[in-house]
This record gives sequence, structure tokens and C-alpha cells, in this order.
Amino acid sequence: MRKLKSAPNLKQQPVGATLTKIYFGSLAWEMAKNPMARNGVEIALSNVLPTGLETVPPVVVSEAVEQSPMAYRLAPKNAQSIELYQMGECEHQGELLAGLCLNLAQNNTAKSIVLYDIAGKLQDDLTNYVERLRQDESSQAIARLAVAKSAKEGGKDQEANKNKPYIDERTEGEIRGLYRVIPKYDKETGELQSERTEWLCDPVSVMGIGRSESEDYLVLEWQPEQSKHKIKEALPLKDLGEREGWKQLKARGLKITTNSGRRNELADYLQKSGNRTLWTITHATGWQNGAYILPNGEIIGTPESPVLFRSQSASFGGYDIQGTLASWQENIAHYAKGNPSMMTAIAVALSAPMIALLEADSFGVHLFGGSTTGKTTTANIASSLYGHPDRTRLSWNATALGLINEASARNDGFLPLDEIGQGASKKHVEMTAYALFNGVGKIQGAKDGGNREMHRWRVMAFSTGEIDLEGYLSQAGIKTNAGQLVRLLNIPINKATDFHGLADGKAHADHLNDASKAHYGVAGREWIAYLSTHRQAVKQAYAPIKQKWLARLPQDTSPQVQRVAARFAILETALHLAQFITQWNAQASSEALLHSFNEWVNVYGYHSKEERQIIEQVNGFLLANAESRFIAYPFDNTQGKIHTIAGYRVIPTETKAEEQEHFYLYQPAFMEAIQGFNKSQACQVLADKGMLKRGKEKGYEFMVKIPHKIDPKRTRSYLITPIYESDSEEETHSPPS
Repeated sequence: MRKLKSAPNLKQQPVGATLTKIYFGSLAWEMAKNPMARNGVEIALSNVLPTGLETVPPVVVSEAVEQSPMAYRLAPKNAQSIELYQMGECEHQGELLAGLCLNLAQNNTAKSIVLYDIAGKLQDDLTNYVERLRQDESSQAIARLAVAKSAKEGGKDQEANKNKPYIDERTEGEIRGLYRVIPKYDKETGELQSERTEWLCDPVSVMGIGRSESEDYLVLEWQPEQSKHKIKEALPLKDLGEREGWKQLKARGLKITTNSGRRNELADYLQKSGNRTLWTITHATGWQNGAYILPNGEIIGTPESPVLFRSQSASFGGYDIQGTLASWQENIAHYAKGNPSMMTAIAVALSAPMIALLEADSFGVHLFGGSTTGKTTTANIASSLYGHPDRTRLSWNATALGLINEASARNDGFLPLDEIGQGASKKHVEMTAYALFNGVGKIQGAKDGGNREMHRWRVMAFSTGEIDLEGYLSQAGIKTNAGQLVRLLNIPINKATDFHGLADGKAHADHLNDASKAHYGVAGREWIAYLSTHRQAVKQAYAPIKQKWLARLPQDTSPQVQRVAARFAILETALHLAQFITQWNAQASSEALLHSFNEWVNVYGYHSKEERQIIEQVNGFLLANAESRFIAYPFDNTQGKIHTIAGYRVIPTETKAEEQEHFYLYQPAFMEAIQGFNKSQACQVLADKGMLKRGKEKGYEFMVKIPHKIDPKRTRSYLITPIYESDSEEETHSPPS
């Protein structure tokens, strides 16, 4: 008698086991590889199958076994109970079951053989039928005819394809993988005589098809050699079978044959086989399909449909965990309490996954102060919410494109940046700061036509530096856009004063720096898990807190400052809802944030930053050019030659002592004076402030004709009277309480 081959997974059955499960049908392999998958049908299955199934794979009726069921051993000889499961569609089910039962009758002594469907519902008890096959020759003959009929009912195409190669997962010479199998059958009996195999790649499963905004993918899964974890990879369909595709898979640890012909067959097999579930492929982290993706690809919560993050953060390895929530509370949150800058930093980190739920824009906080004020310590404890501080921190010394990629890879997340003084150049920092809060990447063309998929993101940034952003950029003569100053909030840092029993500030800082690298990652995950099931609670909590913050402001507060107050309301909402994370009470959190807001107001003021910038810039232009570019009136014969005339400077005389000095600016000079600002906005600001005289001619609202005694041509110009605010005229509002 010819020796039987072992059906797939037969050799992995426990020695002495009395129960054997056998899967057949179109989904047999997928269910055998991932029996506890969480789709609806498999949940029902997991409720009826015994525990431990994930460690004892079922025997699989592969394509080769279907073609010749009598050539394989399906179960251990001494198995007493055999359960057959139909997993998916099965062509010629009756004939295949006849062959399987005939095999079991001849090669096993099982006393119970039953059939289940994919949901674990009993379909048939085959025990008596198998017993008849063991004892009744006529029943055996009928079963053999059924097996033969199954082969014939496949039609001529099936007969022609019977000897064609196919791909199967198996172990050959202790090497597990996908093999190209070339079978050889006996022409007369139809029995399998031999098989030749050619290795293609490591075991790999097709988990589904993927789709992003602009591309289709194949979702593959495998376990690299010497790795404890499986990898899921989205391979663009356009790269499947191409050099780029094989390179992508090999880079992630999948070993693949170097034979080009076999690679082509493997590519065809992957396109046609496996699960066809639709996955969402995203290049951004954060909230996707109802769940949250961390920069390392980890998913928190349950997505509404499968989702896979395809890009990768430059610091994805830092998003792991150490310690517990309790240890983070005991060693970090406890020691941060009572220190406003530290509490504000943690509020910024907690707000990161929350801003998308409020549909808020990106913003951040820049803490600035001297070298021993605790900036690094503060950044470390904020970063510890989500990962290791050193391995998740980014640098200002990055290209704008690199930062865009990182922002996308940390969408809806926390973005800590190191000392702003370490940027490659001040101009570079300006471009980076603008790109960070823009939220949308540049439109870029694809080499094959059309445009690439656009990057979009929301982030909460936390930056540190010895000076504020505006002061840092001004060192290179760069004027900071007022819009940037209400998105990256410049706040002077307050040194820690509450040391919670430690000897001094150094001991306090040393403890927090060490603790942030020993207790990290858990608190942030707990917070995100809470947000995933309390989305409405976020909006409900934010509304009254926002009203409270706006009510604190003076009536003439500029809209820019109101936006910042609303952003501080987001920070307080985060601390309010995260009391189970920080263990800080509402009053302590509110006081800390109010302290930081007042520090920001002391730097920015309550009124429009752009108004102040326009006034200061125009005053500065007049002061710098009064002697060198303006013709003095009354005319002075001793005045030197002016090469680039900006206009006229009217100087009060003794007879007109009450008159103020004023300037008539030609249009080019006026545009130079307001460079960088919108002309209409600048004119309105200067006119409202009383610096710019309004004209009376239609179409020339902000221009007047120069008096004939000064300019006989009566050239139209801008009449500006500079103002220099004294200390008594500066803002005198008290900080809110």
C-alpha cells in the first residue's frame, strides 16, 4: 500500500489528541490561519469552538487534498472524534464529503464524525455513514464513484488543469512557505503519483484589498523570521509584481524567491487569492474609521471597518509603554501639580487627540525662558503621556517637507519640538512654523500624471526655547505674522515652586526627568480609549468652559485674543475630563491655565497684534527716513541732495507751534512703509488711529493733494502724522481672574 501524505497541519496536531478538526471550503486557509478573527461570522464560530484553538491549528483540506482525497492522511489514526467544518463555498460538496468520509473510514478508528457550518451550527452527524463505509463494500463502491464523478463534473477544463502547477502553503524540508506545486497523476486511476515543489516565499496571507483617496492596494500579512509579531503591509497594486513592490516587501522582512518566473506566478496568486475584505489605507494617524491610530501603527478602539496606516513616523519606535497609569500618576502627575507651566504642558498633550473631536484647528504652546528654568523637564513630562520622551521628540532643525510628513504621521497627535535655537536657520524656522499650522501640504504632481494624495493634519505642538518665536526671528530681521502668534502661543515659563517634599528645584527636576523615562505611554492610551467612547461628552464639556473664558475678557478685546481664549478653553476641557488620568481637581487645573494665559497676555496684549505692528512699522519708517528721504518744509537751502525722494516732511515753525510734524508720502514710499501688510487693512488701521488723513475725492479715500505752496503740481499722496505712544497710553487692562 502506497504511503499516505500528511494533509496540511496534520503534523501539528498534539500527540495523543483524541479530537481533530478539519476545515474545507474556499475560506479554509484563512480561517485556519486566523481562527479568532473578529468579523461577524467568526465571532459566532469562536463562541462554539473550544478554547485553545488558536494554538492547535485545524487540518486543512487544500486544493491538492480536494483533487485526491484518498492520497492524504486527514487525522491521527487514534483520533476518536472528528469534526468537519465547511468554511465558505465548496463546489461539489457532496462528492468531496463522500471522499473525506471514505478516507476516514479506511484510515481512522474515530467513533464520532460530525459536520458543522462556518458559524459552528451542526449540519449532519456522519458517524453512521462512516461506519457503513467500513463494513459495506457496496457503500464503498458508491463513494468511490462519487469521488470519480467529482473529478468529471469539473468538466474538460478541470481535467486539463489537473496536472497544472498550483500554489500551496506547506512545509518542505522544515522550511515553511508558499510553494509552487507540480503534481503528477496516474492517467488510469487518477491517483496522485508524485509532486515536485519550488519555494516561492515565506508564508503570507492576503487579508483583503485596500483603498486610499488615490490608490488601490493589496493588504498582506506575514511574520518575519525571529519576530514575535506579525506585519501587515499595504502593497500598491501598481507595484505588485514590479521591482518596487518586491523591494517593499523584502524591506519589511518577507523572504521571496529571486527567480523572476516564479515571482510572476506569486504575483498572480496574490492578486487572486485570500480575503477580499475592503480596508481603508491611510497616510495619516489619529482618528480613522472610529478608532485612533498611533504613529507606530497601533490601533486604539474598534474601527468601523478595517484600517491600516501606511506611512511611518521618524520616531515610531518611541511609542511603546513602560510602567502603569498608577505609576505615572504617582511619579509624574503628582509632582507636576501646583506648577502652572508643567500643568499647562500636560494639558497641551492631553488636548492633542481631542481637537479633532471639537473640529478645532492646530495650535501649540512655546515655553520660553533661561537655560535653567525647567523647559526640558516640562517637555519630558508632557511627552511621557504617549511614549519615551527622548525617542518621540522632534527637532526644529527639519525641512518643511520633513515636518509635513511628521505632522501627517502624528495627525490628531502631540508634536513635541526641541529648543527653537537649534533650528538650521531662522528663515528655516519661520517656514517650518508656518507649514506646521497650515494643516494642508502642497499640491504635488505625480510622475505618472495627475496629483499626489494631499497630506492633511491637525496637531498640538509643544516647543521650548530661550526666547519667544517673535524675538528669535527678529534677530534675522524676519517679521512674525500675527496669525502665527495666536497659533503658537509664546508663554514665559514659570519655574517649579511646589517640590512636593523634595529638597529643591534640582531634586524635583531630576526626579521628573528620570520618572518620565520610566513611566510612559500608558496614560495617553487610557485617555484616547476614554475619548473613543465619550465623543459627545467632549463637546458638551467644552461649550460652557469656552463661554467662561470669553466672559473673562475686556469688551474691547481683539478677535485674535478671543481665539486664544477659546484655545485655552480646549486645554481646560482636556484637564476637566482627564481628572481620572491626572488626579488633579478642577480648581487646580483652572488656576494653572489662567496663570499661563495671563503670562501670554503680558507678552501679546489684548488688542490686535497686527495693528500694533502696522503702527510701529510706519512710525519706524518715518523716523528712519525723516532726514534722508523727505524734503523739509519750510524749505531748507542747507538740506543735502536726496537721491530717492519719499515725499515731504512738514516741520512746525515757531508761529505754528501747535501744529504737529507730519509727512506727505508718495504712493511708492507709502507701499514701502507698509510692506508686508494688506494696503486696505493698513490704511484703515492708520486712519482709525488718527495717523492717516482721509481724502475727500471719490476714488481716493485715503489720499490728499499736497498744498500748492509745498508742491505746485499738487501730487496726490498719503498724509501721515506719526504718533509715539507714551507709557500712560499703553494698555492698562488688568489680567482676568
